[in-house]
Amino acid sequence: MISIEKYTGELTEYLLEVTTGGGYLKGELLSSPDIDEAWMNYAAGICADAVHNFNEYPEFCFACAGYLGMAVAHLWDKDWQLNKDKPYSFFQGPHGFDDMDDHITVNILREKKRSVAAMESCSFAANHFLYKSGAEPGTAEAYRLFLKTMDVMYRLGAAIELCRLGSRLEKTGYPQ
Repeated sequence: MISIEKYTGELTEYLLEVTTGGGYLKGELLSSPDIDEAWMNYAAGICADAVHNFNEYPEFCFACAGYLGMAVAHLWDKDWQLNKDKPYSFFQGPHGFDDMDDHITVNILREKKRSVAAMESCSFAANHFLYKSGAEPGTAEAYRLFLKTMDVMYRLGAAIELCRLGSRLEKTGYPQ
């Protein structure tokens, strides 16, 4: 059985290397308590959507968590008091979860090329990392690792957007 803390830490470091190497981050995982807290409001909705689509589209599911992090970070930077209570449905496209990526990149971020490239590389790397963990598909352990991967992807997406916006926040370690 894999330690959740070890998995989370190693995945975070791995994806930080991927994003720094791709020029999306500068070796730091930028964060904000507001953005981290927002995950608690959205996690149940997005994880429920993702788990239903995971077997067919694992990379897409992880990417959507990253896009959600990007969107929340963007709204945080824009006007958090105005945007902090947006429901999960606000981030979904006209077809719900199925076009969440397009909705966020086109209508919220208004930037598609760079964010799609970042999420494609991160979600592929995250899925590969989960696969290499050795957790047997369909088990409780695999589900816990899936949830942690969604969490890390959200935080990574938020950090990428904060970096793109030029934020200079304090470097934070991932809570263990």
